[in-house]
Order: sequence, then C-alpha cells, then structure tokens
Amino acid sequence: MAAPTDTALAPGADLSRFVQRVRVLWRGPSHGDYVRVPDGTVELVVRVTSTTCDVHALGPREQVVRKAPSEVPPDTLGIQFKPGGAYPFFGLPMSELSHRSLAIDTLWGKEDGAKLRESLARAPNPQARLRTLEAALVDRLHRDDVYEPAAAYLVRRGIRLLTGAGELPRVADLARTLGVSERHLRRAFDDVLGMGPKAYARLVRFQRALQASRAQGARPDWGSIAAGAGYYDQAHLIADFRAVLGTTPGAWARARAA
Repeated sequence: MAAPTDTALAPGADLSRFVQRVRVLWRGPSHGDYVRVPDGTVELVVRVTSTTCDVHALGPREQVVRKAPSEVPPDTLGIQFKPGGAYPFFGLPMSELSHRSLAIDTLWGKEDGAKLRESLARAPNPQARLRTLEAALVDRLHRDDVYEPAAAYLVRRGIRLLTGAGELPRVADLARTLGVSERHLRRAFDDVLGMGPKAYARLVRFQRALQASRAQGARPDWGSIAAGAGYYDQAHLIADFRAVLGTTPGAWARARAA
C-alpha cells in the first residue's frame, strides 16, 4: 500500500510570522504509515474527498501520531503553525487543544465552520484551497475579538530562549531569566503553547537528537548524539525515544532507512 508523501508550500506573507510550513499530502510510491513526530506545534488539516470536506486542528502532543495510508486522503492540506503561533486563530487556550483533534465547527462555530468547509470543497485544486484557507486565517487574525493572552510575549521569548540555548535551562532558571515565577511560567506556556516549559524543552532536546541522527546517515553514533543534544547519557536518550516514539533509536533509524 502506498504511503502519503508531502510537498512543502510557502505560507503567505500575512501568516509567515505564525506559520512554520504548509504541505500537501498525496499517495506516493513508498510504503508505510504517515508519521507525525511531536515538536510542540499545532497543525490545521483539511481533508477533501469526492463527498466530504473536513477541517480539524491537531493540538500539540508529546507522543508520535501514526496514520495508515488509507486514513490520509489524496490532497490533504496541512498548515503547521510555529510553536506558540496558533493561539490567535482558535479563540481558546492551547491547553484545550493539547493531545486532541477538534473540528473547525467546534472551534469557530457551526456557521463559520460550514462556510469555510464549503469554500474549500469548491476550490478546484490544492493551491486554490490553500489560498482560501489562508484568507480565512488572515480574516480571523484581524478580528476585533482575536485571542491574545496577556502572557503571549513572555512565552514567545521563552520559546526563543529554549530553542536557541546551547544547554537547555531548567524551568526555574528560565523563569528567573524571564522575571516571573515558575507557576506563572507554566500557566503562560499552557495558554499559548499548549504544554509546559519542561515538556517543550524535552521536545527541543529530542528534535535535536533526531536532526543529528539524520545528519549522521544510516549508522548514527547515539552516544555522541546523546551528549550533543543534552541528555545525561545514552540510556536517557533511549528512554526518551521509547516514551516519544514507542521504539528504540536503532529501530527508528532502521525504519527511516528502509
């Protein structure tokens, strides 16, 4: 059975500060499941078939999501927001999306949700569908009632500090740098990102390990990767792989190569 493959498209200028990437999925020549590795982002997914069009927001997760090829229709469109970039578009704390998938009718209301789905269903191709979806998102962004938590700037700064740090700080140190209490920082991250700063730092470290393993090719040196990514040791890295991906680093590398 053929697995979905994807091609990346550039988001429009009005959305570039919020959107990380846009991709269109279709049935490709390879085999295996569609795999979404957690990275702290929210993704808005449009699935169109000959009879239906549904739009769902996939909240941030801490474990991998796998879909069989039959569960991902051709021309599925995904808009992946930057970490902390989704909150203006959905009108609720991102903690309410965490580990969940919510329909656009639930998030925007039945009338606005149905209007968007009908417009997307009429679009003749993925590029037109993307323009329709981007126009709807820009419209949400400029509404008078756009959701803007008071701590949004604080969290965006915290995300930059975590992603740019050579050595990931402890939550207490991050809170001290930002001039707030740990409790305030955790609540702010929940509202804006959908997970706490400790969970997000763990995903930053995990993504660094994944990127290093890809750079090393078919036979990664997991000991050096663990040290470079900020793990205590290789056993710590293996435990994280099991918790996030449900498999060992070696098995993950072999599956990727295959």
